[in-house]
Amino acid sequence: HNEVMRTLIEFYSGYEVKTIGDSFFVAFSDPVSAVKFAVHVQLEMLQADWPESLLVLPDGMKEADPLGTILWCGLRVRIGIHVGTAKVEVDAETLRADYFGPTINFAARVESKAIGGQVLISEPMLHLLDENTKTEVVIAEAGSYTFKGIDAAQTLYSVCDPAIRGRVFPAEVQQLLCNRCKGPAVCPQCDGEGELSPRSKRK
Repeated sequence: HNEVMRTLIEFYSGYEVKTIGDSFFVAFSDPVSAVKFAVHVQLEMLQADWPESLLVLPDGMKEADPLGTILWCGLRVRIGIHVGTAKVEVDAETLRADYFGPTINFAARVESKAIGGQVLISEPMLHLLDENTKTEVVIAEAGSYTFKGIDAAQTLYSVCDPAIRGRVFPAEVQQLLCNRCKGPAVCPQCDGEGELSPRSKRK
């Protein structure tokens, strides 16, 4: 995972800001490089030489479409991309540039909505992609999402290489919630005695 990420970060002239656990925070000087990097990561993750101990897990198994095209194999990485300006500070310990501000916060929120194996981009990112890039990748609307501190719903878009366009991600599913306290159907707050009603929730 780290080897694939760092090899492609260098290839696309990205800047590894830092890692948080197994997550990478990467900055690019232009949106096209960022998207091409993310799309390429998904292909390399698919083709990497993963240990058998990973390939036997439900989220690591090799899976193909009806025509035999391999769509899934190994670690499933989710990626979120946004564009904008940010505040830059030099970390006192690493002496490397770090980035802060609303743009960074929103990028993290975009990433949080992605599912393993998926690349999500914001609408501003979509508008900055040139026509050549748009013809090289598959772009699909992934839905509208609400975010804390932002009044209007934000539309996000899924991007992938044509080779794995057959990947299907869980859609909005219905989850029963307690009308009394809005907790789950088996509600510890009121012992599940409130009325239940469906509400969409992303897996």
